[in-house]
Amino acid sequence: MRIGKNPEKEKFTPIVYRQHRVIVPVFIPDLDELYFNNLFSVFKASLNSLIKTTDQKETNITIINNNCKEEVTNYIDHLLKQNLIDKHIKLSSNYGKIYTILAEARASYEQLITIADADVFYFSNWLTETKTIFKEFKKAGAVAPLPMPQLAFYSNNSLFFNNFLKIKKGKVVKDCDLSLFEESIASKISLKKNNWFKNQLYLERNNVKSCVGAGHFIATYRKTVLDKIPLEKPKYIFENGGERFHLDAPIDQLGYYRLSTIKTFVYHLGNTIPKWVEEYSFEEFKTTKLDVKNNFSKTYIPYKLKEVIAKVYRKLITI
Repeated sequence: MRIGKNPEKEKFTPIVYRQHRVIVPVFIPDLDELYFNNLFSVFKASLNSLIKTTDQKETNITIINNNCKEEVTNYIDHLLKQNLIDKHIKLSSNYGKIYTILAEARASYEQLITIADADVFYFSNWLTETKTIFKEFKKAGAVAPLPMPQLAFYSNNSLFFNNFLKIKKGKVVKDCDLSLFEESIASKISLKKNNWFKNQLYLERNNVKSCVGAGHFIATYRKTVLDKIPLEKPKYIFENGGERFHLDAPIDQLGYYRLSTIKTFVYHLGNTIPKWVEEYSFEEFKTTKLDVKNNFSKTYIPYKLKEVIAKVYRKLITI
């Protein structure tokens, strides 16, 4: 039997909608294995930098807890109680990255959705620069806040089809920005092997340059694009090529591009924290409003044709 009347019905409290959401899945189990030993410290450094480089007035943060150990869970709860994050999703089992981010991204209302690993260190103004790319390039579907020229041809057939004569080649990314990424993954093979240090492929509009290519350890997506992706249920917790199948390829097939900034605004920590990260001085972040509209093409072009054009371009271009 119900007694009394729910007082909330009379308040008419408006819901505050923000422009941007960051989704971070995390898995730090209570296991005595070397790989996991320092991940909690890395995770805290990552979230600290994320909180310091975003404005709560425009950004909500979701942490997806894939059955982490109690210490990590308590830390995330503390951030939630302090209103430093918007949502803490607790799972009783580890469902991996793809399963969790697809569910949360689809349920979000924000115009832009950033999906990031739990070991990303954020530099000042990463979001401002990312939004600038979205503003100038209306067909940008995914934007990474660091240049990834080695991935120019990765799930980007629509870009090469639509911009066959507009794509430029030149030195637009500084070596230091490229070296920073290589350092983070302890590899100097992918960029040097194909001369990506020497030249990069890029698009330019209104004096804004954007590097062609983006990865997925961090990327920001248009929500309208994510809503159009067909729902395919992941089969495994860790699925090789899962990001490509569930996110990257469908975005390309919808006619959208993978782009990145020409300057590095994030660092992939892995499971260690460099000394300079501890000493990094955050600048006061800039905020810009962005009206992200739906820009879906009304004309149908066979995707196989786009693949052919992209392959032709790849053979013609010499980096």
